[in-house]
Amino acid sequence: MSDRNNTDNQDTNTIYIPREARSVQSPQKPLRRVQQNPPQYGGQQYSGQPMQNPPQYGEQQNSGQPVQNPPQYGGQQYSGQPMQNPPQYGGHQYSGQPMQNPPQYGGQQYSGQPYDNGYYYNEPPRNYPPNSGKKPSKSNGGRNGNSPQKKKKRRKKSPLGKFFGRFIKTLLIIFLIIFGMYSCTSLLLINKMDYVGTGSRSRRSDALSRSYVTNVLLIGTDGRTADEAARSDTMIIASINSKTNEVSLISLMRDCYVEIPDYGCNKLNAAYTFGGAELLMDTIEHNFGIAIEDYVSVNFVSFANIVDSVGGIDIEISDAEAREINTIMQAEVNSIMGDDVLDDLLDSGGELHLNGKQALSYARIRYIGNADFERTERQRRVIELVMNKVKTLNPTMLTSVATSVLPGVETNMTTGELYMLSLKAPFIVGYERQQLQIPAEGTYYGEYRDCGDSLIVDFNANYDLIYETAYNTNP
Repeated sequence: MSDRNNTDNQDTNTIYIPREARSVQSPQKPLRRVQQNPPQYGGQQYSGQPMQNPPQYGEQQNSGQPVQNPPQYGGQQYSGQPMQNPPQYGGHQYSGQPMQNPPQYGGQQYSGQPYDNGYYYNEPPRNYPPNSGKKPSKSNGGRNGNSPQKKKKRRKKSPLGKFFGRFIKTLLIIFLIIFGMYSCTSLLLINKMDYVGTGSRSRRSDALSRSYVTNVLLIGTDGRTADEAARSDTMIIASINSKTNEVSLISLMRDCYVEIPDYGCNKLNAAYTFGGAELLMDTIEHNFGIAIEDYVSVNFVSFANIVDSVGGIDIEISDAEAREINTIMQAEVNSIMGDDVLDDLLDSGGELHLNGKQALSYARIRYIGNADFERTERQRRVIELVMNKVKTLNPTMLTSVATSVLPGVETNMTTGELYMLSLKAPFIVGYERQQLQIPAEGTYYGEYRDCGDSLIVDFNANYDLIYETAYNTNP
């Protein structure tokens, strides 16, 4: 019986699958259920366990004893001898040879393998590696071709490296503290200024403008109080060139005969009276061809307070200038400042230290020397000396500026613009400074007009001088 079964196995066209591949579940991929209803054997479902009621053969129960009436196969009784007409299987006659089209079981082709708990292997056998289901070992270089991973050791910082790291952090913290204090102080000072929004303007479209040049018009009015209608006694363009790191102080003569938009021809200082700072900036643009967008305006009192806030200025003056200073102080300045008429008079000229009232009177001298030409020169000299003092600004100066200067300063620059300018201020005060007077010598002549003695200006020639001075790119 055993030999016959072995012979049958040799003749049957089956596929051999190793025992390792017959496990119930693959560790890498779950088995896929194929049949919902596995085939029936003898009216009972085959489950891999012995049947409680085994099927009947030839109306007798199979009990392991020889069958009295063996079943019929293909219409012939099985007698242990080869059948003359072997039964048909799946439409093919059994001849002991492998079938060409073997029968189907449960919708799947029978391949000679058993069902395993209702799961069926319908995929080709796999050659699983011996370590199937285990992660590659790092000690042998890894099964996936990865190089061995070595544990990285943390490098200890040297004491010198730790010191420099802490030093840099300390410097950064100190910088942030100083920057924060500077920003807070700057914004507090800016908010004390009198901001006046820019009104309607009549701009010249082709006016000279460069991104690396910032022009701020400094206006000193002859107003004695904040509410008094005044003329622009001082007009200086502070031109800041970021490419050359230079500041050009360009004085404009008050007697320049110009065309004032919508007001006809008149002296330059009349534009401020007619239309304030906006009209004055438009007048400069239309006649000199220089774009002006921002301004800062101060009156007599504010000018004197600025000089006092930096501790006064040291300057050399002549005896004639000293006498003229005393005259102007007695005439109005002492009274404007609320002091006695004879206060702070000078004895003589020389290298003197001037306070705010004396410096204001010095900047207003008009009848000593070359009239208004020398007066604008004195004004630029005072501004330059004040800028030198700002380099050494201390908390005492800041307090004085905040309380007595800025409330009297008018500007059209916004808080953001002033803050950005304040960040540059420590560098700007250190820039090289140069001075220019407009109209320059040889570019004008004097003539009497309906508005009085005036200067007839060659605007093209002065435009070229301004461009060469303030807009050059070669330091």
